[in-house]
Amino acid sequence: MNEKMLTRTKASYILEISDKTGIHKRDVSLVVSSFINALTKSLVKNERIELRGLGVLKNKRRRARIARNPRTGDKVQVDERLVPTYKPSSLLKRRINKPS
Repeated sequence: MNEKMLTRTKASYILEISDKTGIHKRDVSLVVSSFINALTKSLVKNERIELRGLGVLKNKRRRARIARNPRTGDKVQVDERLVPTYKPSSLLKRRINKPS
């Protein structure tokens, strides 16, 4: 599986949606940006986000720990923090792994 992975950008999705729906790019961009902002606000409030068919976004707590600075080798205290995570839905996993 040494296939080169393509990277999609927000702009490429906006263009695709605009082309398929006939909605002006400016309007699609506003909707997409608003959606991303709404997701971000939910994660900031530590809310769980479930998008059926896509997966779940939520924050996970990382415990405080002692780490090492790779350059100097010095010990560094890393505080407890929240890290956003994504878990794909079983439907998405099946669609990705479906034989072509």
